[in-house]
Amino acid sequence: MRLLRPYFRNVGKRLTKSPKLFLRDTGLLHHVLNISSLGELDSHPVRGASWETFVLEDLVRREKLGNPHTQFYFWRTAAGLEADLVFDRGSERVVFEIKTGEGEPVRAGQRLRSAMTDADARRGCLITQADGVVPLAPDVEHRGFADCVDWLPE
Repeated sequence: MRLLRPYFRNVGKRLTKSPKLFLRDTGLLHHVLNISSLGELDSHPVRGASWETFVLEDLVRREKLGNPHTQFYFWRTAAGLEADLVFDRGSERVVFEIKTGEGEPVRAGQRLRSAMTDADARRGCLITQADGVVPLAPDVEHRGFADCVDWLPE
């Protein structure tokens, strides 16, 4: 299990302050839910949460290898704006939103900019299952998961 605490600097701001709990092993999750193929997963309601957890765990693992003191959070306002993962390295922050589909990347980029402003983050990334890299806003990119692995800031 992973407990991800909410990120907030301004305690008076209307942000969600309850932690999120993740079952870190998506293979175990799929087994418990009796999902035995990609076809079953594609049509299952847990698909988005499973993808988010898989990507989140991979990013956290890779970040810990290069920056073992990084703290990990999520960010969400009371109105529902959210960022799935915030890397807090002390002097800098990076914000991630993780989606199974491309949806509306421009709107996601705008939401990421809000999270970046609130967290004083220097970069933001929307991660999906698509391939390639597309700039969405200043310092915000839409990246496929494969393209995100090498992007993690030093």
